[in-house]
Formats: sequence, C-alpha cells, structure tokens
Amino acid sequence: MSKPYVIRVSSQKGGVGKTTVSVNLAIALSLAGSKTLLIDADFINPSVGIHLGVEGANVGVRAVLIGKSSLEGAVVRHNPSGLDVLPGEIVSRPHNPTAAQMQRLFRQIFKTTYNFVIVDTPPGFFPEEEFGNFGEAIIITTPEMSSCVSAVRLANDYDRTRLKHELLINKFRNKGYELHVKEIEEMYDGTILAILPDSEIVPIGVSERIPAYLMNRRAPFSSAIGELAEKYITKAGFEFQPKKSNSIFARIAAAFRLLFGRN
Repeated sequence: MSKPYVIRVSSQKGGVGKTTVSVNLAIALSLAGSKTLLIDADFINPSVGIHLGVEGANVGVRAVLIGKSSLEGAVVRHNPSGLDVLPGEIVSRPHNPTAAQMQRLFRQIFKTTYNFVIVDTPPGFFPEEEFGNFGEAIIITTPEMSSCVSAVRLANDYDRTRLKHELLINKFRNKGYELHVKEIEEMYDGTILAILPDSEIVPIGVSERIPAYLMNRRAPFSSAIGELAEKYITKAGFEFQPKKSNSIFARIAAAFRLLFGRN
C-alpha cells in the first residue's frame, strides 16, 4: 500500500486565500475520484469548518494531536463532496503542537488509504522537523509586491530544508497595477503552478458554506481548480474517475440557512 501524497498549502502572508485554495482543491480531488483528507492545521485561525459548514464538530485535529482521539474518530464527512475533513478546533488559546504530537498525527495519516492529504497551515514558517512528512508544498501568493516578496522568502526557507514547492497565484485580476506573471516567475525563479482568477463566487461560497467548486464548476475559478486537481492526480499516478456531487442538496440547505438564520 502506497502512502498518501501529502500537500502542505502555505503562505508567508495572511489574507491570500490559503484556506480557499485548500478547501476547493481537496473537493476537486475528491470529486475526481481520489480519496482525500483535508486537515485544518491552522492552529491560530482554523476556518476550514466555516467554509464547509462543519464547524460544529465535537473533536478535531487538536484531539488527535494530544491523544484524546484517533484520526479515524475525529474525521467528519462532508456529504456534498464525499471529502473527509479533520477540522480545527476554535479554542481560547491556540494550540502549539510539539514535534512528538505532530509525529503522532502523521503516523496515523500514513496508515490510511487516502490518495491525497491536503494540510491547510497557518501563515508563516512551519517547524523544520515536520517537512519530511510532506510530499510538497504549495505557496500561495497574490499578484502584489508585498505578497510575492513574502512568498519568495518562504520559498527560500523551503529550499534550505529541501522541501519541494510550487507557487500558485491567487486573486488574479489581470490589472495594470498588479505584477505581471513573468515578473512573479522571475522573483520566484521558477514556473507558476496555477493562476486562480479573482471571482465573486469565492466569497459567496464562503458566506453560504458552499465552496466555489461545488457552486459552479464552469466558473473560471472552479475551472482553474479542476485543472490543478487533474495536474496532481496525473503527477501522483492516480486514476481520474469523476463522480457526481450532491451540491444541489447543499444549495437547498444554504437557502434554508439564509431564510431561517445560520446554525
């Protein structure tokens, strides 16, 4: 049995859409037939559950880290997509996991039958001793100078610790005041993994707890996410087997929440 391919979704700067990318990529992989687990490892501001409408889970990643629950016992299913989720836990004081706790988590991950594990992490650097658990990292940037400089700094840290990484441009508007893609490639000193266009469907999806890829797969943002998922499936050598989602039921549920208040 091969180990799951673990992707660290990261950024040096907050507000670039790291969780949006994590959630939508994980859903696209799941709907493409890959067994996928999404982990909310942003211990400072966990928000995967908010994006997916599963924020009411009783246990999550912290419970697994401290040995209070097994991985299997803490995972919840996102029914509209079939995605498995290990949600974050919103507590009064952010949890700062030890190296031993992280190794406990990854030991359980590598015993599973998942094809992909997407790990949404907090902005900034991650303890170096954990890098060996990741197949690669996606660095998220927006096409602004401050964001790109931060992304390059994170890429340099990854190079130093020999963690493979690729750069993804999010919230791209193709405006004159933005950095050109070629300028970003030169700063990064590499090719761009994907370019995700800025789209109103993303904040609408967050508001309604229906990620953009489920709301409309033909929207430019969703199409780009779908292409990214196919790219990873091909790279990892898995079979592409698209399956239908239950997004219509998610939309009905969202309509009820809007009419009668959010729970």
